[in-house]
Amino acid sequence: MGDVYATRADLFRYGLPRGLLANPGRLCASAVAATNLFTLDGHGFEDGTPLLFRAETGGILPAPIVAGTIYNAVRVSEATFQASGVTLTADGVSVVVSTALPIDEVLEFYSRFVDGFLPAHRVPLGGPPYPLTVTALVAELAAKKLLLIARQSSATMTEMEVSAKAQLTRWVAGIIVRESDSDRTNLAVTDALATPRDWGTGGTIP
Repeated sequence: MGDVYATRADLFRYGLPRGLLANPGRLCASAVAATNLFTLDGHGFEDGTPLLFRAETGGILPAPIVAGTIYNAVRVSEATFQASGVTLTADGVSVVVSTALPIDEVLEFYSRFVDGFLPAHRVPLGGPPYPLTVTALVAELAAKKLLLIARQSSATMTEMEVSAKAQLTRWVAGIIVRESDSDRTNLAVTDALATPRDWGTGGTIP
């Protein structure tokens, strides 16, 4: 794993207003302490799938499950699963389960996307702090991808990635020109394009 050019905080600062990214879930048919099983037909979880639990209004999580905590699935059958390392001590009512969104993995992916446009001797970027252009682009691309994963957007990544490629090409060209004129090696100093109006033709993802 290389350097990640945007953090979770950057994701919400530049790419995604807090509260916008909802994580869709499905209602379990039951969560029973006696069998230590959650029942959900066709759940599709494999061993190790990260899960989040919450209770619907008026519902109750099975003890000791805590809302917002990530648990790993243990597949028992196509209709039943367990939370790894957890022994249920009380039944649950109206329990919703969802898979945890791969935020860190998506930030890593688009950091490597950026690396593909950098001169070889600049990979990875020396930081943090990283150039604002790079951080903002990674955050915006990651936000768009996560909205797609969460099924809150039907658009494709193509237009966003094409715009990002154009911006990175211009930005890298500026680095090369400046390096030919001086021995400066701090990319933050040469980040002449790091202003909000240069982040993309579509602006911040709504």
